[in-house]
Amino acid sequence: MMLDQLIAGLDIRVVRGDARRARVSDLTEDSRTVLPGSMFVARKGLASDGRRFVGEACVLGASVILSDDASLATPPGVVLCVCENVAQMAAQVAERFYGAPSSSLVLIGVTGTNGKTTVAYVAHRILNRCGVRCGLIGTVLVDDGRETAPAAMTTPPAIELSRTLATMVESGCRACVMEVSSHALAQGRVDGLKFDAAVFTNLTQDHGDYHESKEDYLQAKRRLFELLPAGGVGIVNADDAASAQFRADRLVRCSSRPGADWWVEVCSQSLAGMELSLVGGDEKVRCTTGMFGAYNAMNVLQAYVAARTAVDVLADERAMNRLGSAVLGLKAPPGRLERISGPGDDVTVFVDYAHTPDALKNVLSALRSVSSGGRICVVFGCGGDRDRSKRAEMGRVAGTLADRVIVTSDNPRHETPGAIVSEILGGLSPQARAQAEVHVQRKTAIECAIVQALPGDIVLIAGKGHERVQIVPDGCGGVMELPFDDAVEAAAALRTRREQEASRT
Repeated sequence: MMLDQLIAGLDIRVVRGDARRARVSDLTEDSRTVLPGSMFVARKGLASDGRRFVGEACVLGASVILSDDASLATPPGVVLCVCENVAQMAAQVAERFYGAPSSSLVLIGVTGTNGKTTVAYVAHRILNRCGVRCGLIGTVLVDDGRETAPAAMTTPPAIELSRTLATMVESGCRACVMEVSSHALAQGRVDGLKFDAAVFTNLTQDHGDYHESKEDYLQAKRRLFELLPAGGVGIVNADDAASAQFRADRLVRCSSRPGADWWVEVCSQSLAGMELSLVGGDEKVRCTTGMFGAYNAMNVLQAYVAARTAVDVLADERAMNRLGSAVLGLKAPPGRLERISGPGDDVTVFVDYAHTPDALKNVLSALRSVSSGGRICVVFGCGGDRDRSKRAEMGRVAGTLADRVIVTSDNPRHETPGAIVSEILGGLSPQARAQAEVHVQRKTAIECAIVQALPGDIVLIAGKGHERVQIVPDGCGGVMELPFDDAVEAAAALRTRREQEASRT
């Protein structure tokens, strides 16, 4: 595509070169991936400054540089384009370059502190089950219509987003559900996309290391609803006080109590799952799921309403008739209350991603509600280089709601694991602190929790969920990733427990 066509009407000015003669064959923010004819987006990020790599990009054949610095040196023949908000303009350019794929899909964005992954994953499952080919972009995985692969981050950069959506369109997808993080919203990564519906799950404590205040965090979340076009649908969790701050032309209020546009009733639940009744006006849908807990009941309700909204936008009567059967036997995403123990084990072990105070509270409360009287043990830590304000609070939650608390490492990154553990312990009451166990090595913590559990106990391993690595200091001022999977370690500890029991009989 010729550059003048690519940037026509956008708040981008050409300060050097001829836009009418420059052909753009690719977009990238990574100088290492520049190809001849690429537009290289040179902007300052959280970890590095792309403007430092303009020279490298030009050597590799970049035909256009997009930046906010008009003084950048570029060789003859390379066009320098400048704008005020590079991330926002990159999102607009990417969507245009890839043929506006978000306009060819029913695009549903899901934002909130907790629940994004489950809502997006379940909505994606429902839509595909009822015959609507739907893509998924989320924390756990990406389904681009061709293949399913592990995700690198919750919401990818703008260029990757539009490229992935274009692949979905080429692969025959009619819809896409995507998680939209507060970071992505604040950085303008999704500003080029056309959303048909937005979902707000909740707002609780998190990302204090990035957002200046809770109001700043809330504003980032609200941004998704502000991107909705006229007639766009906003789906909110009305049980969360922050939901009153969200606006949409068509607002759908979801609740755990009658009186909302849609509400959910938990008919029965156990460690095996729950049966729900989803009610909206005169419509009533029975739903069975392998998940349990009040927070998951809300996740399922919002996922169903999101899927139903997509089907309504598509005016697909056949899919609408299949929605009722599509909600039967729903399962949680990997790493979300994922059960690791089997029917032959005398303890029940779950792995969950809960890494905020509210998420940990919800999961522990859910386990208590279905417990048959055994103790509840929680193994958790907190990530380094992240919101320190939640560490003591997570300690308080664990000490209040669990019978046995084991504090360990999460992803310490650049921080000293012991220092993080100390901050967590600071939130426990003196009595709970005296009873808490500390095993800085996460493998040891998981093994102790499971091997030393009493028959009938429930063990929750929280914080990392689906993650397959642990990020630790490398001893040289940086970090390194080590293979580590909570589910694998828990399964190994269960085998050790079974072997020890067998040797005693």
